[in-house]
Parts: sequence; structure tokens; C-alpha cells
Amino acid sequence: MENRKTKSVQQNMIYNTVGSLVYYFCQWVMTVLIVRMSGFEDAGILSLAMSVTAAPAIVGLFNIRSYQVSDLKGQYSDSVYIRSRVYTNLLSFVVCLFVVFVNGYPLEKAAVILLFMCFKMAEGAADVYYGIDQKKERLDYAGISLTIRGFGSLALFCGIFMLTKNLFFCVLGMSFFSFAVVFVYDRRIVSRLTEEREPAAFSQIKSLLITCLPLAVVAFLNNLSLTIPKIYLEKYYGEEIFGIYSSVSSPTIVVQLAATTLFAPLVPVLTKQFNENHKKEFRKILAQFFGLILAGTVLGVVLSKLLADWVLKILYGEEIGPYTNLFIPVFFIAVLIAVNASLFSVCTLIREIKSQYVVGIAGIVSAFLLSVTVVKELSLEGTILAFVGTLVIQIVIQIFLIVRKVRKIDGNCK
Repeated sequence: MENRKTKSVQQNMIYNTVGSLVYYFCQWVMTVLIVRMSGFEDAGILSLAMSVTAAPAIVGLFNIRSYQVSDLKGQYSDSVYIRSRVYTNLLSFVVCLFVVFVNGYPLEKAAVILLFMCFKMAEGAADVYYGIDQKKERLDYAGISLTIRGFGSLALFCGIFMLTKNLFFCVLGMSFFSFAVVFVYDRRIVSRLTEEREPAAFSQIKSLLITCLPLAVVAFLNNLSLTIPKIYLEKYYGEEIFGIYSSVSSPTIVVQLAATTLFAPLVPVLTKQFNENHKKEFRKILAQFFGLILAGTVLGVVLSKLLADWVLKILYGEEIGPYTNLFIPVFFIAVLIAVNASLFSVCTLIREIKSQYVVGIAGIVSAFLLSVTVVKELSLEGTILAFVGTLVIQIVIQIFLIVRKVRKIDGNCK
């Protein structure tokens, strides 16, 4: 095992945040450049691929990461976590294939969607290695990997599109490159951080997957609930309107990333505080984090009011002008998504797992009912209302579950 020094929580936050922001900034730039290079139709197809693969990608992750980094007692080995990702990634592709078949997408769209699923599978493969980096308190390696994959994928996307004018070949090149980084860089780094050389027993893999199945199901349902309104928007109003919504909302991915990547290094810390019954410190850390989210939200709204119209027109041209007023509402949605994701991680680390089924089912029911009513009637504005309604319901339920669990532990300690 490599002789190494661990990084502090603050250093890991910085490396993880910078790497993640670079990676997803590069993906966002793709959505901007495709509008400039080809127009809203290709942008709509790319956005559709991103949306359709989002829920299957959650299946690939199986939401094991939060469980993995909070497994401080080593219930499962690193080899088990790595090998389990092979099975879950294959399952994610089958799920995506099923979704494509059910929706009856034409061959051109289906091919791009399935290739983008391969790209997401590379993300899933990298994620399990990042979990090991995180447990070893070396998220600097994850940050470097994310940066390499981000810039490399963007360069390939632009270069291939300029040569071929074909979205299919762009996504194909990105997928090959992303897998190459995982196997050449991430795998090698992890082999230096761990001493394990024994192959993972299938019985252990099966046990891990059964343990995390509720988390995977709920994570899938949560993500699907955020996909349903967009799918119905495209169904009712077509690719161009869908592309416009995706273009307006795409800059807000920074909000979700900033929150989730800042929260990730806190998971082992919160787990330790909770397991050792340091409830006061546990609450303090959570309060500080969500206080930071609140402050960032206020600042974001002010900046959006001042700059959104100008920035969006620079990015997408004057034709986006009639829709720039949507930016502040979609920014607020991004904040709610970040809060919801962070609360989901808290529920995982305190092992409030099976109760999360309520969250997932409530999200799906809400998203579907709002999609076939307000999205159908109000188009873009209805899509925003569908998101807000669904997320608020899920957040309220998760807060209730966390408070109940902490109070129950407090009662047992008295």
C-alpha cells in the first residue's frame, strides 16, 4: 500500500468540489456548444439522452457510495464494492434499453441515448473508486480524475462534431475516453491505496446488493420523479421547447454540484458523530451546512436577478430572450434538488433506509399527477410547478424521518 498522508476535511472538500465543478462544467459547455454548432434540435436530443439515462444511471450507482464511505467498520471489502459495480452497471444498461423500447424512440435518438448510457456507466465505474479515495481521505485523486475526464470529453465532443457533424460519434468518443481514464488512472491509484488482493466472493457481493437494494430503488424513484416532468414536456410540446427548458436550466447544475460535492466529505464525519452519539455536534454540522446553502441561495437569487438575462443571451443568442424569466424558478429547483440529495445521504448514514420507500413513492405519484395536469396545461411553467411540488413533498418527509431517528436515539441514550 502506498505510503501516504491523508488530506483534511477542508482539503478534500476543495479537491472534490473543484474536480466535480470542472467535470460538470465541461458537460454543461457541451449543451451550450451544441446549440451554437447545430441548433436547438440536436440540443434537444442531447438533453433527452441526458434525461432518459439519469434514472438508469442511478441503478448503476445503486446508491452504494453513501453506504460505502459510511462503512467505517469494514463490513464489506473494497474488492466487493468494486466488483458489485460491474453487475449494477450491466443492470443499468438493461434498464435504459427497456426505457428506450417502451418510449418507442426512433433509431437516431435511441442510438444516442444508449451510447450516452455507456458514458454514464463509465461514471459509475469511476464512482466506486472515488468512494475508496474518500474513505482513505484522498479525494485529491478523485478531483484529478474528474478534471481529466471533463476536459478530455469536452475536447473530443467538439473535435468529433466539427469533423462529422454527428452526435452519435461524439458520444461514442466520449464513452471510450471516459472508460480509458477509469482503467488507466483510477484503478491504478486505488491499487496503491489498498492492500487487498483477494477476489470478491459472490456471496458478499450478493449481501451488499441486497443491503443496498432499498437505497437503489428509492434513488431510482427519486431520480425518475425528476425525469418524468421533462419527459412529458418533450412529449406534449416537442424537442425545441424541451431544448429551451434544458438550455435555461443547465447553468443551475452548478448549484446542485456545489452542494452535493461540499456535502460528500462530511459523510464520514457525520457518520462518526452519529455512531458515537455526539448528537449535538451532528446537528451543528448539519445546521452549518444548510445555513451555507441558505446563504448561497440568497446570493444566487440576487445574482440571477442582475445577470441571468444578459448571460443567457450571450450563451444561446437573442432567441432565448422570451424565456430568461424562467431562470430564477429553475435556480430554486436546483437548490431543492441539492437539499433533497443531501438529506437522502443523511438518511443513509443514519441507516434510515427502508422508510425511504415512502419518499420515492410519494415523489413518483406527485411527479406523474402534476405532469399529466399542470405540465400538459402550462408547458414550461407547469414543468417548474411539477418539480417544486414533488421536491417539497420529498424534503418534508425526509426531515421527518431524520428528526424521528435522532429523537429515538436520544431517547434510548437516556
